[in-house]
Amino acid sequence: MLAAALPGAASSQSQDQGPAAPWRTLVTPHYRVHFPEPFAAWAERAAGELEAVRERAIAEIGFAPADVVDVVVSDPEADANGEALPLRGWPRLVLWTSPPPPDSEIGYYRDWIEDLLAHEEAHLVHLLRPSRNPLLAHLLPVGPIALAPRWVVEGYATVIEGRLTGAGRPNGDLRAAILRRWAQGGHMPTYGRLASDAHSWRGSSMAYFVGSAFLEWLEQRAGPGSLRKLWARMTARSGRGFDEAFAGIWENSPESLYDRFRAELTWRAMEAERRVQAVGPLAVREGALWQSLTWTTGAPAVSPDGTRLALVRRSRDRPAELVIWATAPDLDAERRWQEAQARQQARDPQDVPAVRSRPLPRKPLYTWTAAGGGDPAMPRFLPGGRSLLLVRTLPDGGGFLHPDLFEWRPETGEMRRITRQADLRDPDPSPDGTWAVAVRDRFGLSQLVTVDLASGETRELTAPSLDRIYDRPRLSPDGSRVAYGLHAGGAWKLAVLGLGPGRAAGAESELAPPPGGAASSPAWSPDGRTLYAVVGRGGFIDVYAFAAPRQAGEAPAALAPPAALTSATAFALPAALTRTQGGAFAPAPTPDGKAIFYLSLEPDGLDLRRLDLAAHHGPLPDAAMPSELAPAVRPLPPGSPPPAPAAGSPSPPASRPYGAGRQELLPLAGGGVGNAGGTLEIGVRSGDLIGRVDLLALAGIGSAGTPRGGALAAAFRGLPVDLGMHAFDVRELPSRQAGAPPPALAPPAAAGALDLERRGVETAAEWQRLAAGERLRLRASLLWQRLDALDAPVAPDTAGRGGKAPPEPSRTAGAAPGPPRGAAREGLATADGTFRLARRHGLWRVDSGLDARLAAGRTGGGTWGRYGGEAGLAVHRRDLRLALDWRRDGSRRVVQAFDLYQLGGAASSLLPPAALAARIVSPALPAAALLGAEHEEERAELDLGPLPLPLFYERHRLWGGLLLRPAEVTLAGLEYRVSTRPVPLVRLPAVELRTGVARVFADPIPERNRWWLTTVWRP
Repeated sequence: MLAAALPGAASSQSQDQGPAAPWRTLVTPHYRVHFPEPFAAWAERAAGELEAVRERAIAEIGFAPADVVDVVVSDPEADANGEALPLRGWPRLVLWTSPPPPDSEIGYYRDWIEDLLAHEEAHLVHLLRPSRNPLLAHLLPVGPIALAPRWVVEGYATVIEGRLTGAGRPNGDLRAAILRRWAQGGHMPTYGRLASDAHSWRGSSMAYFVGSAFLEWLEQRAGPGSLRKLWARMTARSGRGFDEAFAGIWENSPESLYDRFRAELTWRAMEAERRVQAVGPLAVREGALWQSLTWTTGAPAVSPDGTRLALVRRSRDRPAELVIWATAPDLDAERRWQEAQARQQARDPQDVPAVRSRPLPRKPLYTWTAAGGGDPAMPRFLPGGRSLLLVRTLPDGGGFLHPDLFEWRPETGEMRRITRQADLRDPDPSPDGTWAVAVRDRFGLSQLVTVDLASGETRELTAPSLDRIYDRPRLSPDGSRVAYGLHAGGAWKLAVLGLGPGRAAGAESELAPPPGGAASSPAWSPDGRTLYAVVGRGGFIDVYAFAAPRQAGEAPAALAPPAALTSATAFALPAALTRTQGGAFAPAPTPDGKAIFYLSLEPDGLDLRRLDLAAHHGPLPDAAMPSELAPAVRPLPPGSPPPAPAAGSPSPPASRPYGAGRQELLPLAGGGVGNAGGTLEIGVRSGDLIGRVDLLALAGIGSAGTPRGGALAAAFRGLPVDLGMHAFDVRELPSRQAGAPPPALAPPAAAGALDLERRGVETAAEWQRLAAGERLRLRASLLWQRLDALDAPVAPDTAGRGGKAPPEPSRTAGAAPGPPRGAAREGLATADGTFRLARRHGLWRVDSGLDARLAAGRTGGGTWGRYGGEAGLAVHRRDLRLALDWRRDGSRRVVQAFDLYQLGGAASSLLPPAALAARIVSPALPAAALLGAEHEEERAELDLGPLPLPLFYERHRLWGGLLLRPAEVTLAGLEYRVSTRPVPLVRLPAVELRTGVARVFADPIPERNRWWLTTVWRP
């Protein structure tokens, strides 16, 4: 997958993947592979395959990039994925190690590492090709092909993935099933939505599935090598765009040819449906629609007594819900519907009642939604049916996700956590409910484990392995055997493992799928004689019945099927139980053995169906599907791909400690511009790939009144606590800025009081911890600075205006401070903490936060202190967002003007946070528009979605210090704000961007209409 969202610098609290982890580096001729030490086995296997995959991709695509690629191996989300960044001169690969399950979009592979490398390396070889136009070659950070539509970029990498491995999405059953079912229903995406469609189910995946099939069709139309010609035209000296380059090969626009492709695909899909139906009335078997659903639905689970069914349902806008339904017919809902129809007929006898072909929506008995994150998944009823075992994926302290086991008791609503950061999924409880079997995927290695449900203690059933991937283990009714999906030898199959005394692993039996098929997702019949499983074969995905071995280790006999399946003539197993046009997934037998629930693939989502085994018996006849119907059916395997990678071969070179990493440079430019003037900050960032060390060197120049000078800032994240340093030499002349307010509310002594030259250094330490929907951050710093007055202060006018003494300043903060005279040395200690909490309530998300700040300083011979706090609340619903913030700041015994709260101006990259601690940043106002010992702020922000920028309203009140009387400033306008943590993967430090326009409603500000654009860089 080409990177769409880049991972930021993780906090050093991560137990095994953050910058503080023991990272290592492995170097091959064209790659530098970086990985945390626990991932060594996976990373070394990948490094051993990278060079061979690269050579095959070059031979297929026809271009050989010369750049050395940095590869980062991690598992931040416990999910299967990868990212390619085709940045010319410094390309990247990010590889996530968790293997995909067999029913996922990328679940068809002969070797997961090979498949992942083939797709991501195809991106690099394809997209790093430079333009032959010298100007474009120097200006573009990526090759011109990277600017093509997303369906081209992802579709072509998917094509190459299939050709290099002989597996992957193009050769799997799921692509054929999706294309066929979508075409049969008239749901193929339009050309405008082919690249991405977030509003339809699997709309973002169409760039892979449909994009790859369309490119294959185009190459068949224009002949072998036509796609290479397209890439050559896109990189020509003339600088052609995609549409122009495309028309030069196919003599038509991509949109018009896509319409032709959709028409041909629809014919192939309908022909496949016709061929199945032509076999006879018994050739189609789908079961009854039990509940019509949309979007993604998790595997169903039936309670031990058969009266309840649980699953996780998702929608486009709502968070995942764990629901429990009664399996009995909903007679009340049927009665209400009939009564509503009768009332309608009584009001209008000539009206025609609507046809109802789908069941009425069922009302859940119980529903649970994760308010703070960690959506539920993979539920299984515990014995007795009063509670469920399920999986939730939650972050560790560094924000890296781990799946863990929980127990939910619907009647009380209690959610009990069983394991912590155990990396477990697909649990299945034992018959007595005291333990469970589960899959552990950790550091790229897969294994089966048992879990004590009281203590959460885990024990290995199988050894961690790169070559054996486990999926969906299920215990037999008597608990003596465990069946599971097993990927080994290049394909998915079923296996059964015997359990000895003390739950020790015994002998293993493998159950081969039908010829040319792949089997997964097993489920036991109630008598333990049959295994129901999903089989993909020829582009069709259906539920099959397998004869289970009586005891693990023996080959399964050709048993007669269970009583519910017997017919006049017993048939051999495995045998197909369904024949669908889409796909059948996740079989769940009822406890009486008479029926199976399963998920049915449809264009709008996964429906839930119920197959009556007693009514549908006997073998299903096969229907011949010629390969000419591809991609509506599974295509013939492409050519002869090289042998699958063997374990331990080839051996990569030895790795070395990562240390401080390889330092990389990136020029930076920022600053700010607005009514009060402008400043330009230029510099360079030096840092390593994972963000262990970051260094910024910046210099600033600008108009009168804006900060200017230089700074050197650094951060080190190789410890549990992040350390920082910021040295600076900065000159500020706020009294000379354009539109500076007159000192109407302050004595004349305030003029020039903040015209200073600052030299100093800040050292800081920061710690943070993440949890589900929560974030806690603590920071402490020490600042030493020397401050030199740049202008002679104006002598105070003790008589005031008209010969009368001015009002006595507020004594809230002690004696009224004055301007510096000569030089002042200041030491400052600060501490601040932030707590953030996010919760979801249906379509609404509520974010709240609390900030607290303390500072103690000594300036010259006097000590002083500051304190402050902030509370915020934000409510989101789709594109609507309303945020409310309240802030209060106070101080004690302040003796210098520069230590007062200073309202207005933008933050600066040149000064550290401690030096800016007294500044109330508001770029709409001139710097130091008001000074006071006390400050209060209210802010409201409304984002309506259609507006280009959020609306905001802001009100400030200051009093004490140099103010002769309390002052208030109110402003409103439009402002966009965004801040990011460092993204070392693309060499970026942390940045905050603010831009907007506002109207100021206050007398001290002479220019009421304000605008601004500011950036602040931090290491």
